[in-house]
Amino acid sequence: MHAPSMPFSRLLGRRVQDADGFVLGRLADLAAEVHPTRPRIVGLLLDVDRPRVALIPWSAVHGLEPMITLGTARAALSPRPLQPDEIPLREALLDKQVVDTHGLRIVKVNDLFLSPGDGELYLTGVDVGLSGLLRRLGLEASVRSALRWLGRPLADHALPWTVVAALGGPVTPLKLRISRERLESIHPADLAELLTEMDREERMEVMSALSQEDAAEVLEEAEPEVQANILRSLPAERASDILEEMEPDEAADALAELPAETATDLIVRMEPEAGAEVTRLLAYPPDSAGGRMTPNFIAIPDSFSAGQAIAHLRELAPDAESIYYLYVVGADGKLDGVLSLRGLLLADPQTPVIEITSPEVIAVRADESDEAAAALLMKYDLLAVPVLDADDRLLGTVLVDDVMDLLAERLGGRMPRRLERLRRLRRR
Repeated sequence: MHAPSMPFSRLLGRRVQDADGFVLGRLADLAAEVHPTRPRIVGLLLDVDRPRVALIPWSAVHGLEPMITLGTARAALSPRPLQPDEIPLREALLDKQVVDTHGLRIVKVNDLFLSPGDGELYLTGVDVGLSGLLRRLGLEASVRSALRWLGRPLADHALPWTVVAALGGPVTPLKLRISRERLESIHPADLAELLTEMDREERMEVMSALSQEDAAEVLEEAEPEVQANILRSLPAERASDILEEMEPDEAADALAELPAETATDLIVRMEPEAGAEVTRLLAYPPDSAGGRMTPNFIAIPDSFSAGQAIAHLRELAPDAESIYYLYVVGADGKLDGVLSLRGLLLADPQTPVIEITSPEVIAVRADESDEAAAALLMKYDLLAVPVLDADDRLLGTVLVDDVMDLLAERLGGRMPRRLERLRRLRRR
């Protein structure tokens, strides 16, 4: 926090007097333009006026101590309505929860800090500590004095405005854009954890601020009950758009937490191909290998040459969850074997892939348990295990990430060292 600064709470309730000494009322709020780094105070809102209707421009302010004085007589004032890119600070921020994007936590705003500069007044920080609350109660000085006497000074907890993502209050397109920029700096797993601390409205604001792709990543990382809450609360079109961006297996898991009627409605709204994939996955029990698998894998036709396979790989790789294993399949979809990426790159481009394919594949049936898939991943140090139907057709793969939570739960939260190592490898 850069000095000098003044607490917002010390201005609230102060009398506002015009140039002739006439008291117009008391300060009820300050309005600020929405800005990513230095929101500028643009005017005053008085307790005698309807909010957002009679904004006295900041240019009319002459001084702030000991009362707020204007350099203009009331007859010459030109109050105006609050504009779409402006917010009332008290309504939008005070006592509201915000995201500390640096400390990765949800905090409550107990006060705001304002700093002068170039004849203007700017919002520069938020007070999220006890001192801000005590200040508003008129107890800060006495408590500070008592604690100082005891050798335990009152700690200050202030955040610069640049690390704050505001939730609640008036929502404007510009505010959403700024929130998006701040929230995108947080890892999806961390933001998903923060969602558990938010109420329904705050979650909706976060999911509305994020792009569909980022919202999908965050929803994939969220707890099942949070996923269900968000999908039920979002407009159906927005929810279905986010589901389309998710990995099919993750989308299926999230939909499985919803009432059947709600899930069906969202699936119908999805693009036909994405909806069909999710529907197919939902047909398997959630604790089966089929219920855990992802259909996004690399399949190489056994009629291809090595050169054709590499071209095919370049085309499909962006949509695949893993390219560590390339599965070679026949025209009937049956699994012929597995092809190593190293072997493919070293082979002559004219070499048929079937000649460099290993027919020995560790696989699991779709109707086997997810624990069976996890056991194979651990036993053979695999990053993924293919899932086959009764006729040996390749349906999908179970990735190491897909069973991490399962194994941790089964083992009382202790992650097997081998599996943790494999997950780190896959995320590189």
